[in-house]
Amino acid sequence: MQTFREKKLLFGFPDDWQITHYDVNANPAANTPAGFYRRILTSGGVKHVQAVDFICRFPGVPTKLQFVEVKDDRLDARAEGERRNQLFEAVMSKSASTLAGLIIAERLGEHLDDELLRPMACLSEQPIIEVVLFWVEPPVVGSPLRRVVKKGGRTGLQQRLTSKLHQWGLRFSLYNLADADRLAPDWQVSELQP
Repeated sequence: MQTFREKKLLFGFPDDWQITHYDVNANPAANTPAGFYRRILTSGGVKHVQAVDFICRFPGVPTKLQFVEVKDDRLDARAEGERRNQLFEAVMSKSASTLAGLIIAERLGEHLDDELLRPMACLSEQPIIEVVLFWVEPPVVGSPLRRVVKKGGRTGLQQRLTSKLHQWGLRFSLYNLADADRLAPDWQVSELQP
């Protein structure tokens, strides 16, 4: 299992997947440079681009990529409707920007200096792409009706993202740490202890 830290979570992906932590800053203490997104796309003052947290390439044919965006909202006090709108906009913007970044990476070809990203720079192969929002929601406080309303809001967000990303030829999945049946089947996710 390959493990990566994102926020206060530890993600484990299968060993036969190729993974890049796409939106990662440099870590001088570990002597690791920033990823392609930080070094190439946003350097020199480029603005208004965003990135998903992970890009995964599955083994086998046809080529399949997964864009994973992680949002941990347990300490977020924003109104739920407002937050769902922000999540919709963030996932759409990050998906579009990541697609643009992969086009640039593929155009660089042999000049691409990121070996972990190289297998993902394959958009000319028309890969199957699934966008995943891994959303850790704040705990539900209140009555059973409150839980139903919250679940309805989550379902509405999922439907909006599924519909819009389908227009772009992309698939969408929403996963949640709190619901065992809402976890990606191939991943392992655990909380890091403080």
